[in-house]
Amino acid sequence: MSKKISIDPVVLKGDRIVLQPVSLAGLDDFHEYSMHKEFYNYFEFPEFKNISESEEYLQKIINRSESSKQQFWFIQEIQSKKVIGSFGVHSLDEYRGSVEIGYGLSPLYWGKGYFQESVNVILEYIFNDLHLHRVVARTFESNQASIKGLEKVGFKTEGVMVDYYKKHNGRWFNAVLMAKLSKN
Repeated sequence: MSKKISIDPVVLKGDRIVLQPVSLAGLDDFHEYSMHKEFYNYFEFPEFKNISESEEYLQKIINRSESSKQQFWFIQEIQSKKVIGSFGVHSLDEYRGSVEIGYGLSPLYWGKGYFQESVNVILEYIFNDLHLHRVVARTFESNQASIKGLEKVGFKTEGVMVDYYKKHNGRWFNAVLMAKLSKN
């Protein structure tokens, strides 16, 4: 029988960022970047209107992180100690050695290499520590920055999921399904 896989609330470090397990201690920074309207361009839910809504959402991902099958981290810039985004690993399928990632980065840090560094740190953890075989990511078909960022670290497009995302306004959007295998 194989060993059970547990996604633990470990601290993961890169050169400019550290991934800290989500907690209410990061609420102020989380709320600050959550107030940027463009942050929600590729999310199904509407922007938060106040810190209470930010806290409610944050508490949900903290609660989800209590499971050994998923974990969410804050992306914290080392130099400023500011939380600039979040990263999640979820939907663990032990039999298939597969997991899904999700992420959000403050618009103030787009295009500056923070996503690349974060995803590389997460991939190292998934492949080297958890010994999983496959990582899946889904993103809006129109989110070319996310698609290009995933391609830069070796993700391949596997297909388009028609009308996968439903925005809060009722409109449907396609998703691109991408994956990276431990050997590519």
